[in-house]
Amino acid sequence: MPLLFSAQKQALRLLLPVAVILILQALAIAVLTKFSSNSIWIALTLLVVAIGSFLFIAAFLRRQQSQNFSEMAQVDKYLLVLEKELECTSDSAKPLTERLLQLHGKITQLHKRDAEVRHLVRVQGLIDHELAIGNRVFFESKLQHYLGDTSEQDSGAVFIIQLSHPEVTYAGIKQLQRLRGCVDILNALAADYTDTVLARLSENDLVFMVSGLTGRDIDKLGDRMATLLSRAACFADCPDQDVLHIGYAPYQRGQSSYQILSEADMALRTAQLHGPNAAHGFTQQQDKSLAKGSVWWRSELNRALQEQRFNLSFQPVFSWQDGDVLQHEVLIRLQTSDGQQVPAAIFLPMAYNCGLAGQLDQHVLLKAARLCAVDSRHHTRCSVNISVHALLDPQWWQWLEQMLLSGQLDAQQLALEVPEHHLLRHFKPLRPKLLKLHKAGFALIVDQVGLVIDNGVYADELPLESVKLHPSVVRNIDQHLEQQLFVRGLVAGYASKSIRVIATGVELETEWATLQKLGIAGGQGFYFSQPLNQIIAQGQLQ
Repeated sequence: MPLLFSAQKQALRLLLPVAVILILQALAIAVLTKFSSNSIWIALTLLVVAIGSFLFIAAFLRRQQSQNFSEMAQVDKYLLVLEKELECTSDSAKPLTERLLQLHGKITQLHKRDAEVRHLVRVQGLIDHELAIGNRVFFESKLQHYLGDTSEQDSGAVFIIQLSHPEVTYAGIKQLQRLRGCVDILNALAADYTDTVLARLSENDLVFMVSGLTGRDIDKLGDRMATLLSRAACFADCPDQDVLHIGYAPYQRGQSSYQILSEADMALRTAQLHGPNAAHGFTQQQDKSLAKGSVWWRSELNRALQEQRFNLSFQPVFSWQDGDVLQHEVLIRLQTSDGQQVPAAIFLPMAYNCGLAGQLDQHVLLKAARLCAVDSRHHTRCSVNISVHALLDPQWWQWLEQMLLSGQLDAQQLALEVPEHHLLRHFKPLRPKLLKLHKAGFALIVDQVGLVIDNGVYADELPLESVKLHPSVVRNIDQHLEQQLFVRGLVAGYASKSIRVIATGVELETEWATLQKLGIAGGQGFYFSQPLNQIIAQGQLQ
């Protein structure tokens, strides 16, 4: 309590000497003037003023003390209520600062627990907790996306890996160890491909999807998986035994997920008839129009760069709260020498295989920057997808620094997007590169969020402006509670970090209505607009 009135005591210590000085002055005047009538009146006046001042100060301090006692009682009352709500009991006789410190520790602990609960809510319906990978619901939503979205490669393959366990006793423990061992090997294989999905279909079945895989490459991967998995250390205690089989089926855009999984399951049954640790797949006729070799692709891409045959379009991102355009994502298509329009999902993997990903990123950045600079006062910012391979290339960084110094690139007009699964795979070397980009003035965006199951720890270490949901999370979200929980948890988790969550691939009004209720900041997709040939000026929609 004494601490509360230290200010009043300080005032009293300062003002009391003033009153004493006035009294002494009155006496001095009276003595020096030999107690003349005038001096006596002056002295009496000073004395009255001094006494009046003293009494006024005393009354003021008493009133302040009473008010402080009342406020302290209110503070103590509400503090007790807060301690009760937080189940943080403490001795009311303790100093106020100590009780507040105890409450601060309790609130910090609850905040940490709340973040953990939000993460669990986000992934609860999509994750297999024993293996820390996606479950069947997660996989089917991703497969459905790849079969229906024109922005993805139009073909690929699905592999079902089924484990068998010869032991009768301790089968459950052995089963989990072997499944985890297989998951580690499949994750290592996934590093060789651009887009993959790994999940657990059932108790003993894993499923592995690779986008963009065609023809003989599918058979080669099936055989390689059978060899690597059957010889894995997790099967060392059962040599020369039948421990697994693999069935696989290629897919084409437009097929149903049920059809693909049924064909892969049929291939799995056939593999079991072929003998121990066998892999089998049913092939189908592929579209050969763009199934060219690496030599053709290298030549075609090089000539396209020289002849400026990469066409840019702009898909606006809309804010439902502001009713305006947030930004535009730059999309790219290749016009081949024979006039075909090839989407990025097809030629970008080829550019990477030919070592041309960095040059292509440079071309797109410069072209987008010129278009943004036409009228930078009214145009919204553009976001450009950047490959991880370019970001880790020292020569690409030298080029970027030269473009910034020469003014050909204005970092304030551009945001850079990096896919989440690539960011997670290369986070350690990418982190300083992304921080450098942010320092240069580029906004940072992570896209394709939700394609993999992860806790998103990168958000604590990177100054992100936005994250973009993968279209498979958005597809028919109004009908899937698991996807809604994922998005709600994501929005809640990023709100404290001021990171916007944006939905991509929005095609239906019901999807957009549900996303707004979940707290999404913005959306893009065919529901709003097809990709445009020009940038929409900010404020043009209002």
